[in-house]
Amino acid sequence: MMMNKRGQIFALFLVFFTLLLCILVVALYLYQQGNTQASLVSPVSVLNTRDDLALFELREVQLIKTSFANANGNFGDESFKTSFKENYINGVMGDDDMKGFLFDGLFMGGVEIREQDKGKNLLEDGIYSDSLVYFEGDNLNFGRAKIEKRKLLVAKNQSKIDFPVYFRFEFDKKYLINKNGEVVRA
Repeated sequence: MMMNKRGQIFALFLVFFTLLLCILVVALYLYQQGNTQASLVSPVSVLNTRDDLALFELREVQLIKTSFANANGNFGDESFKTSFKENYINGVMGDDDMKGFLFDGLFMGGVEIREQDKGKNLLEDGIYSDSLVYFEGDNLNFGRAKIEKRKLLVAKNQSKIDFPVYFRFEFDKKYLINKNGEVVRA
């Protein structure tokens, strides 16, 4: 019966040794966490861009209603569509917040839009092109082309190790406007 006692002591020794190693691993992990020189990228810029898009789209709907009310011609005519689009483009050009949101970090078709190209012609021929403004039945379809914003997000404390993140945000929108000037998102 003496032979089993040696095995029991060895098994007990293995349990205590395993617990000691587990405690050592946890202690080293906690110690290293306090000394890690890393800084994380904040998602605030992404959230701000999303909030700015929501505000932009609210202004866009208001400007669509105003442009519709001030358009010349009869609903359904080409002159009405042209007048509506011209009123809208002029409204965007007159609103620094809308223009700033659209043109800041703007990419179209994967290509960055140069500063000298950001103007009324880009709005008329690119973002709000004629192919996105057309009559269909009793509604005027109005849309914004797919545009993209890109940003490089970096950590605030660059003296520590950080991992920059490349942020890409694409968006477009289509609206249906009936002959009474009511705007519905399509």
